Amino acid sequence: MHEQYRRLRQWQLPGFAWVFLAVCVLSVHAILPAWILADKPALLAPVHTVLVVLHTLDALFVWACAIWLSPFLERRYPLDLAPRMVVGLLVVLSGVVLIIIAVYLYLFPAVTGRPVQLAGQYMDAYRALMVSIFIYGWLLMRDYANAQAARALSLQLKTDALATDVDRSELAMLEAQIEPHFLFNTLAHVKRLYRMDDAAADEVLKNLIAYFERALPALRKADWSVGDEIELVVLYLNLIEQRSGGRLRYKVSVSPPSTTRQLPALTIATLVENAVRHGVGPKAGSGMILIAVTLTGRELSIVVSDDGVGLRLSSGNGLGLATVRARLRGTFGAGASLLVAPGTSGGVCATIRIAIGSGHA
Repeated sequence: MHEQYRRLRQWQLPGFAWVFLAVCVLSVHAILPAWILADKPALLAPVHTVLVVLHTLDALFVWACAIWLSPFLERRYPLDLAPRMVVGLLVVLSGVVLIIIAVYLYLFPAVTGRPVQLAGQYMDAYRALMVSIFIYGWLLMRDYANAQAARALSLQLKTDALATDVDRSELAMLEAQIEPHFLFNTLAHVKRLYRMDDAAADEVLKNLIAYFERALPALRKADWSVGDEIELVVLYLNLIEQRSGGRLRYKVSVSPPSTTRQLPALTIATLVENAVRHGVGPKAGSGMILIAVTLTGRELSIVVSDDGVGLRLSSGNGLGLATVRARLRGTFGAGASLLVAPGTSGGVCATIRIAIGSGHA
């Protein structure tokens, strides 16, 4: 019932306008020859009055079908247009035929004072029937197109809501990926340092606070850039370097034009954390992590490599890499890729390539 009332409000003024226009056009078309050919044409002869009544009743019936019949058929056949079209046109055809019969059998003799000659009124009846069917078919197609557009919009909104939920889940997973053991180990290192060197402990604690102040809000920023990511990665590597007593070394090379390019937060940080945990960390002795970001032509290239234990001896952070791939795909579509392969001199090399112009790149 709510849908019917909504359609009633929707078609109330436009519906009457279409009824009035249809009545005027059909009536003028039927009466004009008599006005032109007659010696003394009357403004509205009795037979013309019958025609005006006929066209008005037909138009009002079609309008009523558009308001009440069309919603009923839409509920009955929500996805199939053909049954709605066939049933609706049959109802309109039957109703208009009954109106024509009633008008010419009862109203025509009463108004004109003479019996009707059906052969003489054939063209008027045929015209009214065809126009009624055409108008209802057009209204049905218009209503179906509007309903499909509304359904598509609703599905798009639901899809966007689901995508937002997925993004939130991924962000929550990345938040959890700012490893608790990294925090605990660093705090334990600070505790040990306070027993030996207060100044060094203060410096590590200061860097740790700066790192988390930078990392946690990053996940909720929509305009996170390569420059922001590199600043975060350097804070992280400084902490690891301080904690490892200089066993970890790193080098960062970033071309200036690439720093303003957009990137999902913690993309490079996840690759670096993966290299620390599964590459350099298990290695005996010192290790090196290289980070290179370049912008050449229409492609942004990000390379994170290490000289650690390599793919065979490393379990790898499959979940972290899968999350990076999913977030790159969600942001840049097919324009981004992540390749993890053995390094040329041992270790692992992770390469991200992003086509400029894809997504927000």
